[in-house]
Amino acid sequence: MTTATFRIIRHADGSVFFEDRTITLAEAQIIINDAIARGDLEVGSFLRIDGEELMVEREIAG
Repeated sequence: MTTATFRIIRHADGSVFFEDRTITLAEAQIIINDAIARGDLEVGSFLRIDGEELMVEREIAG
């Protein structure tokens, strides 16, 4: 079994959030969690796999 890797994390609007090196989904989640802790992303933001890229989505209040 191979581990999926990604090169780009984009915001939902298409702008690049991360593009430094190839990372695993687990590493991407740590990057997102750290950004939330720093206040760079809103609490409730999450990752979505979109083909070969990851997208940062915001939680929609309901």
